[in-house]
Order: sequence, then structure tokens, then C-alpha cells
Amino acid sequence: MAKRIRARGMNAALASGEAGVGEMTPARSPLRPKQFGVALAAAVVGSGLGMFTYHAVSATTTAYSGLVSPTQTYYLNFAADGTVLALDIKPGQHVTKGQVLATQDGSVAQAQLSAAQAAATADAAVVAAEQNPQATASTAAADALSVSQAQSAVSAAQNALSVQQSAAQHTVSTQSSVVTSAQNAFQADSSRYATDCSSTATSSTTTPPPTTADPTEGSPSASSTESAAKSGAATSATSPASGAQQEQYCANLQSTINRDSTTLSSAQAELANVQSSVQLEGQRDSSNLTSSQNVLTAAAARQEAATAPVTAATIDQAKAQLATAQAQVATDQQALQNTKILAPSDGVIAETAGAVGEVVGPSGVHGYQGPGEQSGTQSNGGSGFELFVPQTGGGNGSSTGQNAYMPLMTLYTAPLTVVAQVPETDMSSVHDGATASISVTALNLSVSGKVQNTELAAVQSSSTTYYDVTISLDSNDSRLMAGMSAQVTIG
Repeated sequence: MAKRIRARGMNAALASGEAGVGEMTPARSPLRPKQFGVALAAAVVGSGLGMFTYHAVSATTTAYSGLVSPTQTYYLNFAADGTVLALDIKPGQHVTKGQVLATQDGSVAQAQLSAAQAAATADAAVVAAEQNPQATASTAAADALSVSQAQSAVSAAQNALSVQQSAAQHTVSTQSSVVTSAQNAFQADSSRYATDCSSTATSSTTTPPPTTADPTEGSPSASSTESAAKSGAATSATSPASGAQQEQYCANLQSTINRDSTTLSSAQAELANVQSSVQLEGQRDSSNLTSSQNVLTAAAARQEAATAPVTAATIDQAKAQLATAQAQVATDQQALQNTKILAPSDGVIAETAGAVGEVVGPSGVHGYQGPGEQSGTQSNGGSGFELFVPQTGGGNGSSTGQNAYMPLMTLYTAPLTVVAQVPETDMSSVHDGATASISVTALNLSVSGKVQNTELAAVQSSSTTYYDVTISLDSNDSRLMAGMSAQVTIG
């Protein structure tokens, strides 16, 4: 009964807001209007500061890596294999659309065009004769003479081709012998180096090195291969000694090996050029023979048509043959035009490869790395050297290296742009026409621009997806060069 009375006392105290019942603390009085206003003001100020901080953070721009790039890049090569006769440009040169940049030997293309034109002319004469037959004694004699002259031309072309093939075989055989001699010299000197200058050989040798033959003598040209081989043979007659003489001997022998390597590479490159040249000559003579044979065939057909009865089917067949010949003329005319490289647009030459006299085709210029790195020699680990020659079969002792084709020339077109890589998480703020700021650190230069377009093909990295965004510049500084790095902010 006592607990119930105490509870009633507590409830009564709470209801009246007074203390004094049990251990209850005095109840707080309600907030006054002034205190409530201060609290509300503090809440509003805090919210404002939060919104300001949010906008400040969201307004912070991110810089993206970019690269100064041309509007368009052209990689220019000849349409068919042939020898370069003229290379009329150099890197950094400004060119205009339609300007001749390089010229290729067009003798084969010209011969093929002449053959096609002769065949087309003969076929046109056949069609005319069959449509309007006028077999007279004079036309019969003229046709017979044409057949006789065409037969003589075919015989002359066949003889010329035979002579060319025989000469080509001799030329290639001679140069192949030079390559073989260079390979033998290189192998002999490399074997002697392995025998006399390896760690095992040098530790067990006591005989002094030779003094009558210096391996450093001789010329690195292909014509001196035999002299180098004789010098090597004389050097190998005596084993080297230890100490300073041994080191000098091995150094001289190493120099000889390097010269052998250069001679071998030069001989292989010359063999490749010889093979390409004789192949082009053979194609030209074959084209002349084909042209003569076509003329003979047409002359014989014309002679036969003058005496044989003409039917509609015969005329249609002659017309079809004429159409084929005319199509071939058009094809060969295009091939002759392709022996010149014309600038497809105004721009500047960024890079050239190759030189006059080299054989260049649709794949471009072949970069040939010579045998500058040979196993077991002191040059092992060197960078070698490059010759811009067609690919050749690597003989014994040669290093295949890294053989790659390069375009004969590279053309950049204006104006310059900047390509930035933007991560997918920021692409929502990128759109065509968006403003951009570009900073080129190398020039301490800042320029403005606008987003021109976005490549939809994404660039994947290990953890992020990027998109290439092209930015046009509001102004092009003359110091800007394609390939310079830049920092880009968008928006």
C-alpha cells in the first residue's frame, strides 16, 4: 500500500512540474521564444555552409592527360613494288593537295599500258573490218604484212627475254657468291674467336699472338671479303698468349668479326636489290613479249576476218574482246598513275623512310637489322644497325633482328587538335561544344578549346575504361607540335 502512495506522489509531482517527491530532479521548463529563434538560426547557417561546401567540391575540375595531334594522319606508300626514282620532300616540309611527293620507276607499267593499247587498237580494227567487210587485194596485202611484222616483233621480244633471263641468272649467281664468301669469312673469324678468346682458351694458352698478320686490316666492302678471309687464315696460324698481348689479339679479332658482320649485311642487301632489279627487268621484257603476241593475234584475226564470212556472233565476239582490251587499258593507265604519290591534302610531312634507288611497295619500306649482335663475341648486347632494304633470307651468322615495314612517308594535316583520355566516370559532363582548357607544360602555354567529338570505341586499361575526346583549339600557337603532352580540363 505504501508503494502505491509513493507512485501517486510522483505522478502528482510530475503533473505539477514541482520537485520534492522521492529523488526526482526538477523538471525543465519549456524553451522560451528567444532561445528557439537562436537554435533555428544556427540550423540555417549550418545548412548553408554544408551546401556551399558541396558546391565547392562538385565544382572542382579534374585534369586529364592529353596529346597534341593532327586532324588527320596519312601513311603514304606506292601501290605496287618498284624502284624509287625521286623523293621530292623532307620532314617538316609543307605540301599542297595534288603535289607530287615521290616517283617510282614506271617502265613496267608503261610497257604494260603500251601492250594493252596495242591490243585494243588491233581489236578495234577487227571489229571495224567485220562490221564493214571490204576484202580487196590491197587490204589483204596489208594484213599479210601486219602479220609478218607482228611475228618478227614476237621473235625479237622472245630473244630479248631469253637474254635478260640469262644475264639475270649470272648477276644473281655472282652476288650470291659474294654473300657466301662473306658468310664463310664471318664464320671462320667467329670460330677462331670462340677457340682463342673464350675463358677456357685464354687460360690454357702460352704461345704469343701473331705479329705478321693484323686482323684489323682490310676493307669492310663486299669486294674485299677474300682479303679479309686470307688475313683471318694467317692470324689463326698462331695461338694467342695471355696478358696484354692476348687482350690486344682478341680485340683485333673482334674488330675483324664486326667488319665481317657489316660486309655480310651489305652483301645480303645488295643481293636483295639485284634480285628486285632483275625481277623488274624480267617483268618489263615479259610485258613487251605479251604486247607483241597480242598484236600478232589481232593481226592474224584481222587477216582471217577479211576472208571469212562474217556472222553476228563473230561480230559480238570481236566487240567483247575489244571491251576487255579497253578495260585493260584503263587498269594499266591507273597503274601508271600510281607510280607517283600525290599529296591527298594540304599538310606537313612528318616523317620519311627509304631513299632513291630502293625497292618500295604497298607495305612500305622494310627496316632490316643487320647482324650487329653475334653470340659468343664481345659485340653481344650491341644495338646493331639498320638498312632500309627489302627482307632477305638471313644466311649463316646473321641475326634476323626485328624486321618491320614503315610507311614511305607520313603526312599530318592541320589544324592541330588535342586528344584527351577521359574515364567513364566523368563522361556525363562531356558533350560536343563543351569548353576546355589545355595546358602544354613543355611550352608553358595555356589555350582554350571546345570538345569536337568523342570516340565511341572505349580504351580498356587494367581497372578503368577511358574514351578518347578530341578538342579543337580556339587558336593554334606556331610552337605547338604533334606529339606534345598536355593537361586538359573540361567544363
